[in-house]
Amino acid sequence: MRTDPIRRRAWQVLTAGLEGGLLDPVLDRALAETPDPRDRAFLAELVRGTLQWQGRYDHVIACFAQKAPPRDPGLLMILRMALHQMLALDSVPAFAAVHQAVELAKAAGERSRAGFVNGLLQAVSRKVLGEVGGAAPSFAAKEARLRPLFSRLGPEDGPAFLAAWHSHPLWLVERWVRSLGPGAAADLCAFNNLKVPVDLHVLHPATVEEAAAWAESAGLGPTMGVGTAGLRLEHRPPRGRLKELLEGRPGLIVQDATVQEATAWLASALLPGRPGPVLDMCAAPGGKTAHLGAVPGIRNGALIAMEPDARRMGLLTGTLVRTRTGAVRIRGDGLRPPFSPGSFAAVLLDGPCTGTGVLRHHPEARWRLDEMTVARKAGVLIDLADRAADLLAPGGVLMYATCSLEPEENQAVTARLLDRGDLEPLPDARGRWQRLWTPPDAPGDGFFGAVLRRTKAEG
Repeated sequence: MRTDPIRRRAWQVLTAGLEGGLLDPVLDRALAETPDPRDRAFLAELVRGTLQWQGRYDHVIACFAQKAPPRDPGLLMILRMALHQMLALDSVPAFAAVHQAVELAKAAGERSRAGFVNGLLQAVSRKVLGEVGGAAPSFAAKEARLRPLFSRLGPEDGPAFLAAWHSHPLWLVERWVRSLGPGAAADLCAFNNLKVPVDLHVLHPATVEEAAAWAESAGLGPTMGVGTAGLRLEHRPPRGRLKELLEGRPGLIVQDATVQEATAWLASALLPGRPGPVLDMCAAPGGKTAHLGAVPGIRNGALIAMEPDARRMGLLTGTLVRTRTGAVRIRGDGLRPPFSPGSFAAVLLDGPCTGTGVLRHHPEARWRLDEMTVARKAGVLIDLADRAADLLAPGGVLMYATCSLEPEENQAVTARLLDRGDLEPLPDARGRWQRLWTPPDAPGDGFFGAVLRRTKAEG
């Protein structure tokens, strides 16, 4: 039996990701080169599922390796990908996953390790996939058989067990256990491994009823409501198909339910009527800019969207053109903004962060973070927040946001802003001026938002 081209292509995407590049563009190219819809779905699942459960599979490999686990990253990826087929996909026979892994190892220049691959995967098959009542085991049965392998890591509410079982970096789980407690940390890790729904935000003046009728007619329904101006699709179409469908719907953007709620909350600070231009300081891919542009009172004012990265500027431009958001787009760096101090009535800074609140969207991201990344991102965010505050006119509003759950990127930044002496909290009617949305209690992803006001100049 020859190496399956879809599995080989998936392995190539996964190994390309080991070099630190962005996953989505590489995967999108591979999917575009795969004409059959079933093959595309299998390819996407192999790539994303293998990365998502990498930590769990690495522990299984360590348990079944007779000596030390292999260090070669390409060989490790072959084993992880095979284990994902065996342990998570009901549609793949175990013998096919094992045989294809062996053939892929040979094709990848690991012929001398093909026997090791076969032996390890056969051992997993015997231990975990032995017939249950004459039938292939369900996913729940597989998990029940796997769980004892993880007991050697300590108590089930301990960081080591949670990290391996839920496939997260140990250092990150340790942080969450300290800040949230073991139960909440476990719930958060489990949430990050759930399927990601498609949430749509309905931009004013379009209505939710109109959007729901369109979604059902397009075969995306039925839908359920998300907040006051959102929809969650029952069926998740491929990314390319969804993009095509949205081309003719300027009143719709793809936006997570939490982000919808948070953006509306941040923008509510502007509703009492503070005239003057508004700056979205790190605007790509443009969803929040479009959301702001549809807020009554902002639509008729000057809205400026700034983005330093050329590729992301393309995403921003595409979003704003499609949604007919009348924002001025400027290529510029927030650390060196091309504006005079005091130029804006409001600034939205949704800063570049670690993204620990959105890890379910980016399965590769959890493996690229470390403690130093948190500190480095926090430093950049503090500098950007200072520049954003400088751009505010007296009485102007700073809307600070991240998709991070880490205090260094959130509360520590707002504390530094208050230390400047020229900013003050701007609480809402319930007294809240900063909020943290933590899954699974949040309506969607994890998010942080804060609203501050520039105090008037002395004298």
